[in-house]
Amino acid sequence: MSTIFLYNQVDVLEREESGSVRAVWTLQEADIGLQTGNETETVLRRLNLRIGEGECIAVVGRNGSGKSTLLRALGGLAIAPVTGGKLMREQDEELLVRMVFQNPDAQLVGETVYEDIGFGLENRAVPPPQMPERVRSALAAVGLDVPPDRPVESLSGGQKQLLCIAAALATGAQVLLLDEPTSMLDPEAKRDVLRVMRKLHQEGATIVWTTQAMDEIGAAGRVIALQDGSVAFDGTPERFLYGSEGDTAGSEEACPCLKVGLRLPYAVQVAQRLLRSGIMLSARPVDNGGLLKAVTDKWR
Repeated sequence: MSTIFLYNQVDVLEREESGSVRAVWTLQEADIGLQTGNETETVLRRLNLRIGEGECIAVVGRNGSGKSTLLRALGGLAIAPVTGGKLMREQDEELLVRMVFQNPDAQLVGETVYEDIGFGLENRAVPPPQMPERVRSALAAVGLDVPPDRPVESLSGGQKQLLCIAAALATGAQVLLLDEPTSMLDPEAKRDVLRVMRKLHQEGATIVWTTQAMDEIGAAGRVIALQDGSVAFDGTPERFLYGSEGDTAGSEEACPCLKVGLRLPYAVQVAQRLLRSGIMLSARPVDNGGLLKAVTDKWR
């Protein structure tokens, strides 16, 4: 069954003339529903958010918090209609949005790597002579070193997820919405996907992804946490994991991550123990790489 994309309930944003970073989406008192059968239940209420071009955002929360519903609404999926307020999207034919889902097998459509990427190119009316180079470039962009005639069914889970991202990039997508893209992957494949997301963001892409894995959010510049149908936190990964800047070690009472019912990543737990024991670090790390650097700087 094909996915139906609708923007009939989405207002359109004009380009910002001020020269500041333009908004890809703006939500004003937006209520977002989830359609099941003939009924629609509002699961997110009165959201006020602005997502700018070039941002890298992790949307976090426990199961049932509305992460996937928000992502589907941003992607214009009919299953997540706007039931109140406004969800406005930037009007720009060049600003192409594509979604990558949790289970890559549910998104792959071709029997071979070439056919899968080529499907999206055909839908974009790309001339056939241009397709081989577009496929090659997309595979190179995600570091997927497989021949184009490789059967999709022979790929690993991580390779399939990279193929889904490559297929989105081949169409010219500049905005990627990824719904828990690493949740079904082993640690090595997870690192590969996060590496690609970082690389694409550094090259200018807008990335919004959902996750419950707090060791991932160091890749983000901004964290949006959902709880009880609303935004419980909107800020940097460091503030989310530790709390206010004045609370150096991050007390449990002031930690937004713990408040929304999520577990702190191991690197943050170690850093907190060091800070609370009086060992001052050069920074409050949010991932293993940051912890290693902070500890190395301390005892260099």
